[in-house]
Amino acid sequence: MTYAFTIDMPVSLELYRTAHAELRKFPTDEMLLHLARPTDGGVQIVEVWTSAEAFESWMATSIGAAIGALAAAGWTLPKVTPAPFDPAGLVLPAAGIAV
Repeated sequence: MTYAFTIDMPVSLELYRTAHAELRKFPTDEMLLHLARPTDGGVQIVEVWTSAEAFESWMATSIGAAIGALAAAGWTLPKVTPAPFDPAGLVLPAAGIAV
């Protein structure tokens, strides 16, 4: 079963882009979708994973190195909590995914 969530990050678009570039260094086939958009309060992120376990495993093995690299560059990400939701549908034709 897929695991989907939103995160509202109270950060500048510049910080989001820096973090996004760092996190892309840890690719996984378990992430089906990552979508971000600027908002009045920062950046909203929507992600869909193959499962909650896949997301948790990626976080356990990859997020620390990315956060460390950001900290070394002088950036600090705020602590945020994902807001899970059940997707009503997801279609990514180029990837052959339809849920």
